[in-house]
Amino acid sequence: MQPIFPHHVLLSCLLTLVINNLDRQLLPAQSYKQLPPKGISISDSSRLVLTKRVRDLSVRSQLLSKSVGKNWIGDVDVLIRAVDLALTEDGFYREKDVDAANKLLDQAERRLASLATGSSGLQLLGLTEKVIDSPMPLAGGFRSRLDDSIQPYGIVLPVGYQPDSEIPYRLDVWLHGRGDNKTEIAFLAERLERVGQYAPKNTLVLHPFGRHCNAFKFAGETDVNEAIEHLKKIANIDSSKISIRGFSMGGAGCWHMAVHQPANWFAANPGAGFVDTLIYQGWKEETPFAITPTQQKLLNWYDVLPWVGNLRNVPTVAYSGELDKQRQAADRVVEQAEKSEIPVTHIIGRNMGHKIDTDSALKIEGSLNRLASEPNESPRREINFTTCTLRYWKADWLEITGLKEHWIFSQAGARITDNQQIVISTEGITRLKLNFRDSGWPQLSQKIQVVIDGELIEVSDRNVAPGLQVEFIKREQWQELNEVDTSLRKRPGLQGPIDDAFCDRFLFVAPSELNGHDATQKWIEREFEYAKHRWRTLMRGDIRVVQDIDLTESMIKENHLICFGDFTGNLFLKKIKSDLPIRWDQESISLPSHRFDADTHVATLCYPNPANPDKYLVINSGMTFREFSNVSNSRQIAMLPDWAILRTDSTVTDIFAGEKVLEGFFDEQWQWKQ
Repeated sequence: MQPIFPHHVLLSCLLTLVINNLDRQLLPAQSYKQLPPKGISISDSSRLVLTKRVRDLSVRSQLLSKSVGKNWIGDVDVLIRAVDLALTEDGFYREKDVDAANKLLDQAERRLASLATGSSGLQLLGLTEKVIDSPMPLAGGFRSRLDDSIQPYGIVLPVGYQPDSEIPYRLDVWLHGRGDNKTEIAFLAERLERVGQYAPKNTLVLHPFGRHCNAFKFAGETDVNEAIEHLKKIANIDSSKISIRGFSMGGAGCWHMAVHQPANWFAANPGAGFVDTLIYQGWKEETPFAITPTQQKLLNWYDVLPWVGNLRNVPTVAYSGELDKQRQAADRVVEQAEKSEIPVTHIIGRNMGHKIDTDSALKIEGSLNRLASEPNESPRREINFTTCTLRYWKADWLEITGLKEHWIFSQAGARITDNQQIVISTEGITRLKLNFRDSGWPQLSQKIQVVIDGELIEVSDRNVAPGLQVEFIKREQWQELNEVDTSLRKRPGLQGPIDDAFCDRFLFVAPSELNGHDATQKWIEREFEYAKHRWRTLMRGDIRVVQDIDLTESMIKENHLICFGDFTGNLFLKKIKSDLPIRWDQESISLPSHRFDADTHVATLCYPNPANPDKYLVINSGMTFREFSNVSNSRQIAMLPDWAILRTDSTVTDIFAGEKVLEGFFDEQWQWKQ
């Protein structure tokens, strides 16, 4: 099973026709923004030259990967794939994009030759032995664990960079602003030529692509974390000195990554951006879709303000232009933080609009340099963590592994006292883990006293790995959890909603038989094609799909399964139907207290896969935010919860795939809520 990767002119042209046709057919005629937009036509001669070069270089890359392995081939394939995507998806926006495409392919040829002689890592990307006397921009690619696509990134090496330095370097992660036309070719061309907004001394700067234009949410968020881990393999990075930064759309991404992963950064530096959906969109009195209690809970996934308490764990230096409309994002965060006595520095560019002025940039750099110079605290002595979903479950050595109820905000505060006692207070938490593996604390084997909500528990480190590692569960009272827990429950990485399945490795599973009802069958076929098309175009991914009859045990073990069809047409669903929480036959779809006609309704849901409860099973849904969200990244939000029943004979819109009849969340044991 290989990802779609065309290797000749006919297939490239065919894919272009198919994608353009899908844009016209998947939704009824409505006024919505295409993302990415359709590009310009390039000359037939340019298309033929580029297509032939892509084909030839792809063949050479595949042959070379057999002899040198796949560890570094991504740094070649990322350049080839960028041009291939532009050819198949009409992704040329300016005449000079053709020249840029040829330059990327020239670079791919040089890298193939260099790889064949044993080059790897930064050397393969273009780092030479000479002394770097000015910041050096480079670009590469890593293979995404989500879909095996090669995703691009840029890095900037500082003046005097020493690849063999024993002293690890600080890393600043810079999240870029929105550019509808800035897909792979434009991104890579810029990252190979421009240093960017900042190039601090003795600091590497990482520029993640983040799946192009989704404010570094969902798969874009996963990509940021993967890009960091990839860079650690090729450069000596100080894990305790990584900052998260960005401006505009990148500022929005920085805000959410700061509050969701607060212990990952020594500092956060968001500029402009947005911190919610409703206020930013101006939907104070009237909204284009109903803000039901379910929808309000889903908004809490990426709305920043309910998570502001987590800024206690990360020093934050925000920036706004004095006249910038997006200033309201930082103003609202600062106001919320002040109520909780959390210090947030807010630097304001005098008379500035949507831009960072020189004086403010110097102030920002001074603040971050000062924070980076502070000594590491390992382990950190105090953590205060807020969450409403186990998608975000970890802050350094404090891990939340069970909630009383998802989407209701819960808190845990933990500190190490001077006498080496750990004192924890919780609200809304049923399980938690202490994991000191990174710091190796305590250094000597000893009994540790843990006080949770006033209850004293004495524990010993029984794990062979360094550092104390122990988990607790709240039954009648808090107690140490010693047994292996295999119960069906919501846990980190398996807690819903539907969109969460597309934040890790997944596989589409196609039905081999028909549904039997015209309206439902047409809905299934249309939405299956739409889900794949949406992933390919919006998330810049590769489509991994298998037919139900070809599904193997290894596929089930390694992937979330995205199954389309009903319990008769999809043979995998038919095989496991008795272990699923709904009943679906030719006549009806049945829930514990509701019944729907199968000829006019369809079920969508996420649920632990009965064949592998460590992975999701998703039925009849791709990502749930549709074309309506293309207008603004603040609209790219989860639109369906854990499950929903949709009408198949209703109008498909650019907001929903059909009229929602019923929807909801499963409880903490993946059972129906009363």
